[in-house]
Amino acid sequence: MSFFNPISLNKQFEVRGSAGSVGNYISRNEPGSFTAYKTSNYEYIFLSNLSLGTLIKNGKPPVVNGIQTKVIVTPVNKNAAIVTFKTKLRFELILTFCIWIIITLFQLAGKQSIPVWITAVLFPGVLVFFFLLYRVQEYMLQSKAEQYLKLYNGNPAKNS
Repeated sequence: MSFFNPISLNKQFEVRGSAGSVGNYISRNEPGSFTAYKTSNYEYIFLSNLSLGTLIKNGKPPVVNGIQTKVIVTPVNKNAAIVTFKTKLRFELILTFCIWIIITLFQLAGKQSIPVWITAVLFPGVLVFFFLLYRVQEYMLQSKAEQYLKLYNGNPAKNS
């Protein structure tokens, strides 16, 4: 897992138990600090209950899905499964980057000058700030999710 990967934050680990029993564990044991939604067979979305930068609290998104990670449980055999966490590319960062490029081009081609500090300091600072803000929260969500899934010890009788 590379924290500074600009595309996404990915993590993978193995848990004891079949993929189906891990899925049963997720559906029967509600996590405390995030919300789990099943999207398809062996695929889930874990959504953080608190998200700075996207103005989401208590896991109730108004329009956007805040800080989330996609969870894919891949069966290895009847006693093991691989869990993969993946985050998505943040649209807000792409939009800010595009606006920065447009303003820089306008500044170079236009007769009305835009202060240099806007293109040299403000936009790169905003990009770095939001990248780190989102990435730290995604990392924390994945760490909490990994702890939650590692509580499952492969014994469905104890975890139901």
